[in-house]
Amino acid sequence: MLPLTKGILFGLTLSLMMGPAFFSLIQTSITKGFRSGSHLALGIFLSDIAMVFIAWYGISSLFETVQAQRILSIVGGAVLIGFGIYTSLLRQKTKKEAKLEEAAYPGVTKYRFKHMAKGFVFNIANPSIWIYWLIPISVATSTYARKFEQMIFLISILLTCFACDLLKCTISHTLKRFMTDRVLTTINRIVGIILIIFGAYLIITLFVNPPTIITNLQNK
Repeated sequence: MLPLTKGILFGLTLSLMMGPAFFSLIQTSITKGFRSGSHLALGIFLSDIAMVFIAWYGISSLFETVQAQRILSIVGGAVLIGFGIYTSLLRQKTKKEAKLEEAAYPGVTKYRFKHMAKGFVFNIANPSIWIYWLIPISVATSTYARKFEQMIFLISILLTCFACDLLKCTISHTLKRFMTDRVLTTINRIVGIILIIFGAYLIITLFVNPPTIITNLQNK
């Protein structure tokens, strides 16, 4: 049970990190509801699984060069800025407009995929995700000799982070009942600006301090 317990505690710690995906998750849950927020959380969860797979099998070595990390930062920064601009321009739909939209798309498959894809891209486009998952991988391989224990440790982290994201969605959705459409639109503006700042920061650091996230981590 030790790998499971440590994994849960590690996951709780990681879930407190506030990055672009965190703010997007809160904003989506408040303005769109728990279902949309949970779909976004599922997309984040799937991207986490992908990143663990990449780090586990050493594929992350493909991104060790400064040039590759620059490309990641530019692409990630551009994605965040793009989503930030889009989010800041969103106007909260009235209840009547939301009902008409729901009636027009009863299956809501389009919107489920939309939020899942957004969560996946948001999470994986952030270069700091390498630090986020390379550290647990390093802890797992250095602490536990058996593959089974390493897998238990990592799976418990993944599930804990996903559960915490769903909890964030629940709490955020509960707050919606106390907010007007104008307040919800303001939240869109604020989160959009935050995403633009994150994206700009990723690109600006290319000229101030060339990114060497993975290399620096491995040299420690």
